[in-house]
Amino acid sequence: MIVSIVIRKTAVKDRVQWESRLGQALPKIKDILAAQPGFVSVQYLWGAEDDGEMGQVTTWQTLEDCRRYVREGGAATVGAHEDRALPTASYPDGAWFRKTFEAL
Repeated sequence: MIVSIVIRKTAVKDRVQWESRLGQALPKIKDILAAQPGFVSVQYLWGAEDDGEMGQVTTWQTLEDCRRYVREGGAATVGAHEDRALPTASYPDGAWFRKTFEAL
């Protein structure tokens, strides 16, 4: 299994508001992910420091499935839906970072 983690800060600093906005976007995001070959699961994380940091954890059957999702536009489409619901924080906090791991 491959685990891909995207971390970024949003302009939304209130957890209740974050959960509400994410909840509205999640059905469409899940539909997009479910259509991706090799997709297994998605989970969202709220930063423990309550500073708007969030994480998106996706699990894939293979590294190639994850790469295809990123390279063929699925990740960009999901990112656009996320950013509409949870706008990215202003510079310099607005960077998105993706790390990919193989789970044992």
